[in-house]
Amino acid sequence: MKKFRILLLFLSLFLLVGCNETVEEKEKEFDNSYEDTINNTGDYDIGESFDFMDFEITVGKVDSFVKIEKDLSNDNGKTVAKVPITVKNIGTSKDHLSMFYYKLYGPNGKEISSKGEHFNDSIDYAEDLAPNTKYTKYLYIPFSGNGGYVLEFNNFSSKVKIVIGLKK
Repeated sequence: MKKFRILLLFLSLFLLVGCNETVEEKEKEFDNSYEDTINNTGDYDIGESFDFMDFEITVGKVDSFVKIEKDLSNDNGKTVAKVPITVKNIGTSKDHLSMFYYKLYGPNGKEISSKGEHFNDSIDYAEDLAPNTKYTKYLYIPFSGNGGYVLEFNNFSSKVKIVIGLKK
């Protein structure tokens, strides 16, 4: 019984130490994203095309600022930046850019959520593309003030960051 308690104690300590390292790793990742927004550096510039998975992607300049007009939504009346994203399927089969492969960070470095669910032309819910076809859809970024917003594409084998400067 005594050996069981000691084993349980060591197991508990191991789990606590493991969780601590995970939190520290997450904080490092957060700090890196925050630094990118402060330094306004990204892997590619606005308007520059890059390959990600089986897609060629181009993030354009802010098209406009719009207000969300959905009476029953908590987002009603909030301002979002409408940013065009052109996606071309350079693969050999039908596919779409999944919203799970990109994240947004505000000028303070904290992760924010796109507001594409309120708009019909959102990249978040874009349809499949046949090989060698493309479309332009929009990313709707919640505007919380002037600064560099980071759009990060990540599929665990490659990572691309684009800094989108928003100023109203």
